[in-house]
Amino acid sequence: MAFFDIHTHILCGVDDGARTEEEMHGMLRAAYEDGTRAICLTPHYSPYLFGDTSASSERAFERLRIYAEEEYPDLELYLGHELGYHESCVQALNDGRCRTLGGSRYLLVDFPAGVGFFELRSAMDRLLRMGYCPVLAHAERYRALGHRLGWVREFVENGGLVQLNATSAVGAFGGFSKRQWVKFVKQRLVHVIGSDGHNLDSRPPKMSACLPMLEKYCTPEEIGSLMWKNAQTLLHNGRI
Repeated sequence: MAFFDIHTHILCGVDDGARTEEEMHGMLRAAYEDGTRAICLTPHYSPYLFGDTSASSERAFERLRIYAEEEYPDLELYLGHELGYHESCVQALNDGRCRTLGGSRYLLVDFPAGVGFFELRSAMDRLLRMGYCPVLAHAERYRALGHRLGWVREFVENGGLVQLNATSAVGAFGGFSKRQWVKFVKQRLVHVIGSDGHNLDSRPPKMSACLPMLEKYCTPEEIGSLMWKNAQTLLHNGRI
């Protein structure tokens, strides 16, 4: 099975992902060997943490694209951002400094782990009103959603999407995230899986980690949608 990884921090020298060119190449190799054949590079867009990563990510992406064409000619690469939501992000979106996923209307959105529910809900409602299709990054990690899956269903009905991290299925982010991961999957409240890979050690780009868990709860067709088809659809601005 081939994977489409929609959430990665492989680009080097941009955020808290790959630190060197060598590590960036190593992460790309690890992802490819794991079965990934399409990747959306999504460095953080959080100016208060990493500065404005618009230009630096574009330069790193171009270097990686040239490298990948030589080493992995069947690997598709796209560029986006993972928006760390903050009140002033609207201007960055309007200016194009914060990128959507591959230039589509879909926007990967992240919040601090301790975000309050009403803050998260207000932010997502705002992005929906602006005409974006927000994709809630690693939704299983937010404790504010522990007893709010009813709202998640409402968010999805209004046009939002949910992304889960592959390694949360095996406890990489603790017991709460693993239990939430299963709930999202069993209730069909997930649209795409991503690795959220940051390095080669503690947070590798390993999409295959979740396959045994998906096979317990999903049909082969559903797994194909979560691991490839839906990501491909939204990167080409289609509807899921």
